[in-house]
Amino acid sequence: MLSSMAEFPMPITTPRLIMRPPTLSANDIREYFDAVTESMNEISQWLPWAKYYPTLQQAEDYIKMCHTSWLTKNDNNIGLPLWIMEKNTNRFVGNITMWNIIWEIPKFEFGYWLRTSETHKGYITEAVNALTRYCFLQLGIRRLEIRCEKENVRAQQIPEKLGFELEGVLRNSTLAVSNGRLTDTVLFSCIDLEQLPNLDVKWKK
Repeated sequence: MLSSMAEFPMPITTPRLIMRPPTLSANDIREYFDAVTESMNEISQWLPWAKYYPTLQQAEDYIKMCHTSWLTKNDNNIGLPLWIMEKNTNRFVGNITMWNIIWEIPKFEFGYWLRTSETHKGYITEAVNALTRYCFLQLGIRRLEIRCEKENVRAQQIPEKLGFELEGVLRNSTLAVSNGRLTDTVLFSCIDLEQLPNLDVKWKK
């Protein structure tokens, strides 16, 4: 059984991306701050933490919390976030997080967002594919979930492309980030790699 002290060898690499935990460097703080600031009009519709433009200090505080989560391998309400970097330029293009972690099964949920200037390039699809392989092959997990608001059609396209199974629509299960009204949640799951498209993924073992 996987435990909270499981080994997470990093980074994870794909043909175009490098995925790794954030560091406390000034560059990581600035890259994250710039990406969030650039993308607020889009991500504020779907992400509850993106209600207000952050300050540099808030970006630094978030990365410090990420660092603590990675040290303890505990969810700490923010999960285990990974920076998605474009391999050739080392540019921060987005974030993918393992959260709602239940080590006893073990089961993870994925959340993700992409900076606005890097959309329509397939980066998130590639990152979710890579991290799914990593979680099953390296960590030995038994179930992955992706949940999103019913109106967030673009987010749903990712698990659909990767062969995740649509388990159902949870009616009146959450409050919409955009307006606070009751809305439905779409639930996708993956329990093996059979339907996952091929992808060259590497990490240190």
